[in-house]
Amino acid sequence: MSGAGMGVSAEADLLASLLAALRDDTGVQIVLGNPARLYDDETKAPAYPFARLEGHEVVDAGSSEVAGHAHTLTLAAYSQYGGRVEAREVLGALRVAAEAMGVTLSGQRIVLVLPIYSDVMRTRDRRRFRGVLRLRIVTEEAA
Repeated sequence: MSGAGMGVSAEADLLASLLAALRDDTGVQIVLGNPARLYDDETKAPAYPFARLEGHEVVDAGSSEVAGHAHTLTLAAYSQYGGRVEAREVLGALRVAAEAMGVTLSGQRIVLVLPIYSDVMRTRDRRRFRGVLRLRIVTEEAA
């Protein structure tokens, strides 16, 4: 999972920087409040609407000249009272903020931020909606 110069701390740095950038974004705060209700599972009973990081997969994406990784992050938006429309608004705000983020990482740089999947569906209890946004973020070791 980690190559030369790109260990677990580099993955944690990317994740912390991404969450901080999303939480600080004005568009995200409009739909998720201030402070933004975007969690990495810190709370068990958040107020609606909210978003949660649900997954972070990492694969090697380096070349013979530079170490790199492709991160696939899954963010989920939950809406109870605003329905499908609210869940889509949350996903849209998260996508725009991720594409525009300008974060500085230690020992690595972001090469690409690409939304690869987005959908909203009703939950099993039929009372809430869950939206999913998958982002691909490619990083490489900074020179």
